[in-house]
Formats: sequence, C-alpha cells, structure tokens
Amino acid sequence: MPQKTRTIIILLLSVCLQIFSQQKGKKPEVEDGDEHLKHGNYLMALPIYRDIFKSEPSNKKVQYKLGLCYLNTNYNRTESIKNLEAVTKDDKFEEEAWFNLGHAYHLAGRIDEAIKAFEKYKQKMPKKAAEADHQIKMCNNARMFMSSPTNVTFANLGKDINSEEPDYYPFVNSDETFMAFTSRRKENLGGKNVEVDGYHPSDIYYSKLESGKWIKAINPGNVINSNLDEQVVWLKPDGNEMMVYLDHIEKFGDLYISVKKNGSDFPKPKLLPEQVNKKVETSGCFSPDGNAIAFARRENVGAKSDIYMCRKLPTGVWGEPYRLPDVINTEYNEDFPYISPDGLNLYFSSEGHNSMGGFDLFKSHYNPEENIWSKAENLGYPINSTDNDRSISLTPDNRAGYISAFRPGGFGDLDIYRIRFNENQQIVRIITGKIFLGDSVLNKQPVQTIASIIAKNKANNEELTFVPNPKSGKYVLALGAGTYEITVRSDGYGNFEETLSISDMGSVEMEKNRNYLLKIKVGGEPPKQKPKETPKPGTKPGTAPKPKPK
Repeated sequence: MPQKTRTIIILLLSVCLQIFSQQKGKKPEVEDGDEHLKHGNYLMALPIYRDIFKSEPSNKKVQYKLGLCYLNTNYNRTESIKNLEAVTKDDKFEEEAWFNLGHAYHLAGRIDEAIKAFEKYKQKMPKKAAEADHQIKMCNNARMFMSSPTNVTFANLGKDINSEEPDYYPFVNSDETFMAFTSRRKENLGGKNVEVDGYHPSDIYYSKLESGKWIKAINPGNVINSNLDEQVVWLKPDGNEMMVYLDHIEKFGDLYISVKKNGSDFPKPKLLPEQVNKKVETSGCFSPDGNAIAFARRENVGAKSDIYMCRKLPTGVWGEPYRLPDVINTEYNEDFPYISPDGLNLYFSSEGHNSMGGFDLFKSHYNPEENIWSKAENLGYPINSTDNDRSISLTPDNRAGYISAFRPGGFGDLDIYRIRFNENQQIVRIITGKIFLGDSVLNKQPVQTIASIIAKNKANNEELTFVPNPKSGKYVLALGAGTYEITVRSDGYGNFEETLSISDMGSVEMEKNRNYLLKIKVGGEPPKQKPKETPKPGTKPGTAPKPKPK
C-alpha cells in the first residue's frame, strides 16, 4: 500500500539485495528467505526456499514458506496446493496453513475443498471464525456465479500490449482508438530497480488502434513517468484527460490530472483540488460532465478504503466530499470507481457485498429523481474470478470492456484482456464496392452482372451470401467481427478469392470502393450478352469507372 515507509523500505531492501548479491557462491539460508518474506517479497523468497527444500525435503517449515510463495505469486499456483497439502497432513502443524490451503483451493476453483479447509481452520482457530466465515461466504458466492456464467468472450491483447511482468488498469476512450495502462516491466524508467515486493516500479503506457489492432505500446517518457511509481486510474471518454496516481518518496496518497491541449501529448500531471486529496486517495474518476469526482479514500495507510464523491458548486468551487451510502460501501475495501458515459452507473471494485473472491467488480445505478443509488450488482463470472478483479473500462454502448487478469495461456502475470459482451449488439462493418466481369473497360461490361459473394466465417464455417445489383454490379456487405474466406463467383468467369479480417474494435466505419474483377476462364467464354451502352460523350474509352457506394 502506498506510503512513505514503503519507499524507504524499498531503498533499505535494495541495499540488502546488493549485499546478498556480493556474497557470490554463498549457500542460501532460511534467514535470507525470511527477510524477503517479511516484506512481502515472495518473488525473491521463492528461489531461496526452493533451493533449501531440495536439499532438506523433510523440512516442513521451509516447505510451508515455499507454498506461501507460490500462493502469492503468479508463478505456479499448482505448486502452492501441493506444498500446503503436504504440511497440513501433520495435524500439529501451525493452524494458518489451513487458511492458506483454503485460499489456494479457492483461487484454483476447487470450491468444495476450499470450504473444508476453511472449516478446519475454524475448528483450530475459533477466535478467527468470522474471518473464515467471510471466506466461506465468498466460496459459496463463487459456486453460485460459476454455475451460471455470463455470455462474454475474452481476448488477450497480445505481445504488443502485454509482457511477462504485470500489465494492468487499462482504460480506453469512447471510440476505442486510444488506450492507457500501467505496467511493471523491466523496460520502465526505473526498471533497473526492484521494489520491496520483488517487482519493478510501475510506469504508464499508451497504445493506439490501427487497422483494427492495438499497436505496440509505448512509454511516454519522463513527462509522465519517473524511476518511481506512476499508475493511470482513469481516462476521459474523449481521451484528452487522464487521472494519475503517483507513489513517490515525497508524495503519495494523492490524485493528479493531466489534460491535453490543442491535440498535444499529455503534459506533466497536476495535483487535484485539496478537497479530494485530504487523506489517502488511490483511485478516482470524473463524471462525464466534469462536475463530480468519485474517488477511493482511506483515513490512513492501514485503514479500509471507501468510495467518496465531491461535486462542483455553482460558484465553480469544489464542495466537501461525502461518503457514498452503504449500498456501495461495506466494512471491507472498495476501490476504482468508474462512472459510465451516461453518468447513471457507477462501476467499482469491492471485497464485500457478494464477492466471489478478493475484489470483484460491481455496478450501482443512480436514480437522479430520488437521488438514490441501487444495491450493488456483481458483474458475474467470468468477468469476476476467485482472484482480485480491480478495474474495468467500458465502451459507451457496453459492447466491450477492458480488464486485467491472470488467466491460463497468458504471458506470465497479469495481462490486459478485452471482454466482448455477446448479448449486446456488436458492430457490423459495412463494405461497399462493385463487381467487374472480364474487363475493366466500361463499354465492354455485360448488360447484367449475375454474380454472388460468399463470406465463410472461419471460426464456425457459417456462410453468408450477398448478391450485387444485376444492373450496376454494385454490392453491400454487412459482416460482424471475424475472419472470412471471401469467394466471388459468376458463371463463365474465374472465382476471386481472398481472406478478410473484420475487427469489432474502434468506431463504426464504412469501407468504400472495394471492387472485384472476375476474369474470363482460360479456354472458356463468358455468357453471351449485349454490351452496355457506349459511354456518354466526355468519357475517355478504356478508363476504369469510378464506382460509388450504393
């Protein structure tokens, strides 16, 4: 959690790591791993305990710590279950092992086994029954949501966006052509350093959508980033304002805003009004009209966070912030408020309500007439998982959303995914053009263009057939997202074939003048038809026509 002591610990740990690295050839000691474990640095503790356990396979304490390291990293969670199961076979082993085993089962989706482990923990630690009951409640929530998944499709954004290190907090503009996100990769400005948790400091990255694909992400440099931590927490729908959280030695727990001017790049972020930055604030967003700010606040670094709102007064001054009602805030942590483009829905993450594990994503609807918020609604599985799900960015029509998650088949840690909501109407691309038969010369075109265009979806082999206007040869295709095998046919002419990929990302655009020319089959003759009328005076013979969309 952001705090001055956190950064100081980072500096002290860096010195310790330098000392450790200088002791080449030194056999790893349990104390070395314990020092990392004390600061939550599971990444660096893991190889130490692993090496010791290889030489001391009967050392249950080391095996337990090894299991904790696997549990708290995205390295190999299967190993966490294996090691924690082994130590809990000893009924006299420390009680916390049962809680951690339950957590490992929970993350793996082994709900029944997770509940049994938490029940065992309750028996051994009755004073912590409430904590175990909360975990059991989340297990039951997970079972319920996993039994009726929502109709969504996940797409990993690929190596141009994601890396082997954590990539998270993605935000896109309204037409889905610009994205900002946070990453802790070694190429960052502070990438040569390692923080207390074993990861590199975070930087903000940008990407643009070109030809239906997100291009390679870029680091905007030291105007936005530094060798410490910067995170993007909100992007205005028009893509011209970005809210940033900084975790530096001299400043932390505050929110900043960067505003583009006249098409320029994002400038150095400026501190938001003092009404917002009074305590420890870590995420936030503006309302679509800019007259309200929702943000996550905690009284101090060790307290739970709630969501607050601050409204602009008629005088233009920001009023005092107020805590949102209990239908949104709970006794647990709430974070990452995100107001929908229509201003009527608040999306946020919470460890409370009916979470299925850690932070889940929720939605609450605002009734402006009664000035009330609705009961928080869980976005469901698999949008939410048994792991932490912290932020979401949505397109205005709710066709798609962007989240970060640790999923099978990813690049090694948190990756950025695009979610398509299949029950909501998706973009259909319109393509127009004209079919020419045998020759592109205007006065040699047949009277009628009898042809067909077949678009075969490579994913499901579904075929769509389109017929051009027989008098003009003009056609209109309407295709949803996917990759298609296009075949253009006409009797007496050779087929025209191509592969066409349609993206559902970005704004709706029409592709015009995609023309097809079918040549006469070798050794064959086209159907005998009277040629079309000679072009009107002023038209140069032998020139290709200028087709217009229908």
